[in-house]
Amino acid sequence: MKTEEFRSPQNPRGLVAVTIVGFSGALVIAAFLAVYGVNQAADSVTLPVAGRTLNQFLAIVLTCIALIVPLTANLYTPKLVTLYVKHPLIVAMLSLLLGSHIICLSLNFIPAGSVLNRVLVNLLALIYLLVMTGALPFLYGISRFLRPSYFMPMLTRKGLRSLEELTRGRRVEANKDNLFETIDVVANVALTGMARGDRQLVLLSLKSLHSLLAGIITCGEEDAAAWRDSRPWFVPGLAKEGQDYLIRERVWPEAYLLAQILKVAEVATRRQHELLSEMAAHLVETARLACEAESEPVIELHVMTFNTLLREALDERDLRRFQNLSYHFRLLVQTFHQAPDRIHDALRHLMHYARLAAKVGLHFAFETVVYDLGELALSLGRRNEEHAVELIQAWSGPVWQEAIAPDSAMKKVGWRALLRTHWEARALGLKEVADAIYWRFLSDEAIHREQLELLLEDNRELHYEFNDRLMRFAHLSPAAEAEAQAFLEQW
Repeated sequence: MKTEEFRSPQNPRGLVAVTIVGFSGALVIAAFLAVYGVNQAADSVTLPVAGRTLNQFLAIVLTCIALIVPLTANLYTPKLVTLYVKHPLIVAMLSLLLGSHIICLSLNFIPAGSVLNRVLVNLLALIYLLVMTGALPFLYGISRFLRPSYFMPMLTRKGLRSLEELTRGRRVEANKDNLFETIDVVANVALTGMARGDRQLVLLSLKSLHSLLAGIITCGEEDAAAWRDSRPWFVPGLAKEGQDYLIRERVWPEAYLLAQILKVAEVATRRQHELLSEMAAHLVETARLACEAESEPVIELHVMTFNTLLREALDERDLRRFQNLSYHFRLLVQTFHQAPDRIHDALRHLMHYARLAAKVGLHFAFETVVYDLGELALSLGRRNEEHAVELIQAWSGPVWQEAIAPDSAMKKVGWRALLRTHWEARALGLKEVADAIYWRFLSDEAIHREQLELLLEDNRELHYEFNDRLMRFAHLSPAAEAEAQAFLEQW
């Protein structure tokens, strides 16, 4: 299963060293006691002192657990209570303390001179030393429970373990319930972080959802068949016809996760664009995994998810969000480079929302797509020039032709987009791509030269404003600029 590994933050080296030294010292002293024994006359003094000390430590530990665990659960999700109570650190410390109390109680009923009494006294001394040396590391470890960077990987690993058990066919219903309950918990944590403006928490939650989705997509089809055919999970409100389709195609797990991701995206505000960018980047990655798995329904669900995000950006009239999504939609289309039909189908959706943006007054959103079509042609050309040429003929070319029409308000945008694509293609050695643009738009040398001169007069590399793209859409790279200048010098 190809999933991103989640690891808890490591302890500082100094604290780890102190812990190791303390435990080593405790073992050495315990071994010394086991060999040479304990002063018989001191038992009546040392044992009560040890008992009282262990009682105090037990009270401290229980107080810390009672304060930290519910506090974390109230801040994020009640699910953390069960997660923490089963944590090995808490189980180990409570086991030591409870064991010490059982030994103290047993010593009251065992003769002082017996062998068993000596063994229990030595064992109590060992536990006492272990508790004393492990107190500070334990308190530090339990304090980390308050940090999202600690418990979010724990939640993710819990979900991935349930998924692994599912693929092995073990306790299907129980593990499936655990997996989807974990997904719900992570989504709720993300929504909590959105409401509180906690970017770190939301980013960790999105990373967790991405890992769970990637794990579900990449689990083998044969292994996954059994649990995918069991009782499905759906988000509330999904129509019966949609449920039937997801069951038939056995992609209801991916649909459930994508729906949770969209639920998080719905509450993102204009102040949380970087969260949407992270989400879109994760969707591009999982779409790539779906392509590798040749899962057409999952690919279609990813395209639908992007369409929903684009529509919501238009509903909010959020230009920055639309530009960000247009960029990631371009990356999404690039993952389809081996499937031309899928490329054209996805671009049909992108152009629909681009034209809808122009209708609602977001004209620069349409301009963004005009430029992104050129970038897409270049990126596809690096992998398959034939597909890039088909893209220009079917999509980029007609859009550019429309943009440079005499009565168009986007002449400058259209000329700059096609000129940049042409000269960048020449600089990259993509002759077929460059020729496809040349013979359709640039065969008139006078017009070509005039528009190229206008482009080179303002060949600024960085955008005028600090934004997500950072670079200007229409700038030529140094290699392309050099070729363009050489072309102009010929006249």
